[in-house]
Amino acid sequence: MAETTGSQVALLHRISSIVSSDQDLESILRELVSLAMNVTGSDACLVYLCDNLSNEIVLRASQLPHDAEIGKVRMKMGEGITGWVAVHNSVVALPRNASQDARFKSFSSLQEDTYEAFLSVPLVNTGELIGVINVHHRETHQHSSDEVALVTFIGEQMGGVIGRARLAEQSQSAVRRMETLAAVAQTISAESYLERILQAISEMVAETLDSAICSILLVDEEKKELTVSAARCSSPDYMHRMPIRMEGSLIEHVIREGQPVFIPNIQEQKAYRYPELARKSGLTSALAAPLLSQSKVIGSINIYTRDARTFSDEEVGFLKIVAGQAATAIQNARLMSETLEMKRTLEARKLVERAKGILQYKHNLTEEEAYLRLRNESRRLRRSMRDLAEAVILADDLNRKDGGAKIPIRDDSEIM
Repeated sequence: MAETTGSQVALLHRISSIVSSDQDLESILRELVSLAMNVTGSDACLVYLCDNLSNEIVLRASQLPHDAEIGKVRMKMGEGITGWVAVHNSVVALPRNASQDARFKSFSSLQEDTYEAFLSVPLVNTGELIGVINVHHRETHQHSSDEVALVTFIGEQMGGVIGRARLAEQSQSAVRRMETLAAVAQTISAESYLERILQAISEMVAETLDSAICSILLVDEEKKELTVSAARCSSPDYMHRMPIRMEGSLIEHVIREGQPVFIPNIQEQKAYRYPELARKSGLTSALAAPLLSQSKVIGSINIYTRDARTFSDEEVGFLKIVAGQAATAIQNARLMSETLEMKRTLEARKLVERAKGILQYKHNLTEEEAYLRLRNESRRLRRSMRDLAEAVILADDLNRKDGGAKIPIRDDSEIM
């Protein structure tokens, strides 16, 4: 490749202007792909990026009309020439018969086996492998050292751009997660109704993790079922599901083990009870985390995405924290409910004791006879003992206001 010093400088300036532009990542990659093709005189250029969570390398950019294949063409690390370059972080330059190389892997949608020459260079950013860039020639082509150096330089620039974009995305995601956690805490402290709290949590989590559905399921210990307590979803059918039997369900593992569960594709999981609903709603990936209260799992928080997703450790950690906050809100609401119930029970006992005293004095009854009269009337009228006791007390108060004899009432401390 014969380049003058002036044209080389111009080329470096062009690369620099592309990577420093304010374009989005996809546009920058397309421009760099186009530039790599022009300067190498190649017939095709494809960029693959590493997916560390799945240990795969994925097609992310191309100058060819491969829109349907972007994100779908995947190879395991070490698979094909591209995967080999990713694992060994080394350049591969094949001037002819590239498809005959033992490492070559063919994809019918890409038809890379129609190219004679193959140059594959790793994309690296600050020593970390980001992906691989492949340059193809239909005819036999001897790759010069200058050409390899140029593609390597473009690869380094791509790696830097991708690294910066990922860092910015991680920072933005981290900020969104922190804001959501603060908002969840504020909602829990401000709201008094559990239903509102859980609904607000499900909506904020769905927004933060960009999921189609976020639901909160609570365990019914007696029935061994899970019920939808709150959900943010675009599918009304989801909210109308019957309670889920825990035994044999995908969420059972979350409840039993108390650990998050990730499902890459629920439509392919036999244990998933609603495959038709998943297909109808276009749901693919799922992540569930347990609601833990005093080391006991009381439910789960679940998110579903339409696209195939993997979740970072930070996202899983975020969901676990929110699950903990939700569990605390539920536990506090239950304790409040139990406290109120105890208070109502105590108040009812005091009213019944007071009503018994009135009946004893008015009708010359024993304590037991007064109690039985209240109980029998309660059953006959199908009213609670408390309601009947209140009626007795009210009638006595009215009688006293009309000048009737005052009935001595025992002090509450005696009733206790």
